[in-house]
Amino acid sequence: MLLQLLSFKNKNLLIRALTNKIHELEYNQKSNQTYVYGNNEDLTVAGQQFLEFYFYDYMLLQGYPNPLSCFKKPNDIIQLRQRLINDQNLAEIGLQLNLQKFLKVGNQIQLKTNQKVLADTIKALIIAQYYDKFQDLESLRNLLYPVMDFLLNKVQQEQIIQAKYNPKSSFIEYLNTIREEIDIQPKLIIEWKKNEKNYNQSIFQIQLELDISNKIMVENYQLKIQKQGISKRITEQQVYLEALQELKQWLTTYNNNQFQQAERINLSTSLDSQHINNMNITVYEFPQQFENDTNETEFYDQLSQMLIQIAEKDEF
Repeated sequence: MLLQLLSFKNKNLLIRALTNKIHELEYNQKSNQTYVYGNNEDLTVAGQQFLEFYFYDYMLLQGYPNPLSCFKKPNDIIQLRQRLINDQNLAEIGLQLNLQKFLKVGNQIQLKTNQKVLADTIKALIIAQYYDKFQDLESLRNLLYPVMDFLLNKVQQEQIIQAKYNPKSSFIEYLNTIREEIDIQPKLIIEWKKNEKNYNQSIFQIQLELDISNKIMVENYQLKIQKQGISKRITEQQVYLEALQELKQWLTTYNNNQFQQAERINLSTSLDSQHINNMNITVYEFPQQFENDTNETEFYDQLSQMLIQIAEKDEF
């Protein structure tokens, strides 16, 4: 059904939708003539708007939002639209249609598989179809619904994967397994701000701070993981996934360092013991109590002589 995007009555519209501005400029410069088909630059902006319009139209006709679905409120649909209608997904549609074989990009052959170029071409094809169908919105709706099905199918696949593995749950479970030795206090910070690359779009910036303390050694450490994304849920899951990986790596490194340090201490103690055992040591015995001052004086004399003898043995 996606192939219907390439079915045109007016072939000039199809060629225009497939023509990048670079191709037109190169043609005009080399031939000293005007490229009669134009380029798809103006079509792409309107194509984005039509995609968003029919996305909401599709969701409403499917009965969303409703309390029994995963799209319970309008904001859920907005977030879904932000996740789906992007260059990556639209470029994937372009590759399925083999647009790289038909794109006109002049000598810039590498642009045939460029994500943005492919996505812009899909948007241009949508508007070209709008004009080819004499601005019939109903016909365009029938044409775009397979596109919406394709995009929503990607969401269902993501949900299946996420159902099998939940990074946040795995992270919390891992904390419980090490809490007897390591105390970790996680702090999640979520900010909603304008996208620096696209001021018409807002993104979530999510940071997870981990304050780590060793209950035995009384040592403190801190790890920080930060990510940005359009979808709050997906970005948060990515943060927890990376936090889990970094925490495991940190703990492995930490335990290895502690083991090596303990080995060095044991080795040093063993060497000291061997040195002492190999020494020719004379055992000196002294009475525990002194009957009078004379005995005490004799004790100190013996102690002095013993220390002198030990000192002489240590000389080289």
